[in-house]
Amino acid sequence: MCEIKKILPDSPEYQQIEKQLFFKGEETLSLIEHFCRSESSSIYAAVEGENVTGVCVTDPSTGDVMHLLFIGVHRDYRKNGVASALLDGAIADQKPKAVVAEVPQNSLDFFTRYGFWAVDFGEDLSGKNVYYATYRVK
Repeated sequence: MCEIKKILPDSPEYQQIEKQLFFKGEETLSLIEHFCRSESSSIYAAVEGENVTGVCVTDPSTGDVMHLLFIGVHRDYRKNGVASALLDGAIADQKPKAVVAEVPQNSLDFFTRYGFWAVDFGEDLSGKNVYYATYRVK
């Protein structure tokens, strides 16, 4: 299984993410970098051996609520528990009472399986449904 590490933009794991661009290219990397440079955001990497297999970016909006800004897993490692491990690691580190996220429809199954409750927000600018998801930490 993978190890979850809290990282910074100058860490080797972050540099590997930059080199791989395994998400959706420069735009996603730019978004992750913007979140990481924010004083309040935290970035977590799932690492297996020498490979970064996934990334999770959070913002503790308040002491009790963690906002999940981004979560992504390399396509070769999906359906292996990496996203759950990332979320578990972020929750363990920040110890929120609840987690909130805006979730695209294609990720809704993961979030509901994890235990999130989702409300349809309607369509985003691309015409895809977006959901507001909340999770009460047990």
